[in-house]
This record gives sequence, C-alpha cells and structure tokens, in this order.
Amino acid sequence: SLVAGYMLGRNRVTSEGPLLETLLRRLVDTPPEFKEEPKTRTKGVVDVAAVVWDTLRMLDPYTIPTAALESYRVDDASFPKERNRLRLTLVACWLLTDDWFLGKPKLQSAIKSFLVLEMPKIENYFAVDRFLHDADRREEFARRMLDALSLRPSGESENQAKDRLQTLNSVMREKVLRDTAKAELRAKEIRDAMARKAAEDAASRYGE
Repeated sequence: SLVAGYMLGRNRVTSEGPLLETLLRRLVDTPPEFKEEPKTRTKGVVDVAAVVWDTLRMLDPYTIPTAALESYRVDDASFPKERNRLRLTLVACWLLTDDWFLGKPKLQSAIKSFLVLEMPKIENYFAVDRFLHDADRREEFARRMLDALSLRPSGESENQAKDRLQTLNSVMREKVLRDTAKAELRAKEIRDAMARKAAEDAASRYGE
C-alpha cells in the first residue's frame, strides 16, 4: 500500500549527509526561476527535463541517463495532473545542487531513482506553493530526500533521523486522520442507532 511504501526505519544502513539546516535554508531561498511554470510542448517557462539533466550531470558528467527524461516532457492535455510533480522536481533539483552533493557520482543512481520513482508517490503531499512556506513540510521533504538517498542529516544518529522523520511523516499522519475520521463516523452511527432505539422503546412504553 502507499502507506506501507513509506514506512520508515527500513533495514539499511545510512551514511552521514549534509547539515539539515543548510538544506532548509536552501529551500527557503529557492530562486524564482525554480518556481516558474514547467514547460509543456507548447507553453510554459522551465524545461524540467533540462534541469534534471543538468542536476545529474553535476554529479557525474560521464554518466547521463537520457531515457528517463521523457517523463518530464508532457503535453498540454496531461499538464494539469503533472504540474505539481514537475514543480516539485524543480525544487528537488535546486536542493540537490547544494555543494555537498556535487561531485559525488555514487549518489547519481539513488538521486535518479528519487526524482523518477519517488516523486510521483509524494507529490500529492507536497503542494509546492504550500510546502515552501511551511517549516515542518520543508523539513519533512529534506529528510525524505536524504532517506531516499540512504543518508541522514549530519550530526544525527540513525535512530534520531528515523524518529524525527516518523514524527513528520505526512503519509502516516493522513492515514491516522482518515482512520480517526472513520472511527468517529462509526461511533456517531452507533450513538444515533442507540438514540433511535431508545426513542422507539420509550414510544412503545408510552403507547402501552
């Protein structure tokens, strides 16, 4: 399930990554160019495929996968449903071009997987216009990215990083909210049924 796919604390070893504060500041300072409308075949401003290509090239100029870039070239008809994914990808690329990541070819495969495979799974939980102005969501996004790359914030243990990400986990929070809403609805239905039954019993006794 979607929730199961985001269960944290997977059985793997993480390496120490960049300072979390550096990534959070970088998200706050996302340039306007990375917030522009993604380009479709006929309109828009930013060529997302080119930005992804440049990001991967900065990691390793000798290994540039081009086939996966097709997922960032969309037509006008499909653009509305792809818009947030493309915009989120631009923000992720801005984050991934922090100095800490550059020149680390071993990360390229994991970063490509994050951009191509993970982004469609999390796009609905990180609406760009909202999450860039929400401190918790910025932190969650940065931590999710590091987790996908088998990294943890500098200075944190694996358990600390896992616990903090679990606390911020939007998907699990959404599940809890849905389950709570269902439980409350069920409880209300039971209360209403009990009230109806009590009213019927009272009316029956009154009729006697």
